[in-house]
Amino acid sequence: MNKKGVALYFVLAILLVVVILANIVLNFVSSQQRLTTHQVKRVQAYYAAQAGVNYALEQLRLNNTPYNAIAGGNFTICGSSYKLSNPAICNGAGNITETSFPASINYVQIFIGPLDATNNNRTVNATVNYTSAF
Repeated sequence: MNKKGVALYFVLAILLVVVILANIVLNFVSSQQRLTTHQVKRVQAYYAAQAGVNYALEQLRLNNTPYNAIAGGNFTICGSSYKLSNPAICNGAGNITETSFPASINYVQIFIGPLDATNNNRTVNATVNYTSAF
């Protein structure tokens, strides 16, 4: 019986197992990187929304006319890179440009609700449009 060929098959089998394990590890690392990137962008969007709400509340506190209309209204805070490519969304009355937004944040749409005269409250909502592409 010739045993010279058995070593070659054994080495090829071990090499195949190592390649399969390396592929599994690389896929895991790649998926973790995508998940982490997406999570970072979601956190950035959350804080951009918080910034928009805080800005609206400050404008209401200062009694600035465009933001303090009795009927309420909308305005947009655009990221500077998004404003260049989409001026139609960002150039409306009351809209502002925020240069410190991360590149993934396109804009924050703020809605200020009408004044509720019974308890003197308003609703302020923020919706963030952000890019989550990897």
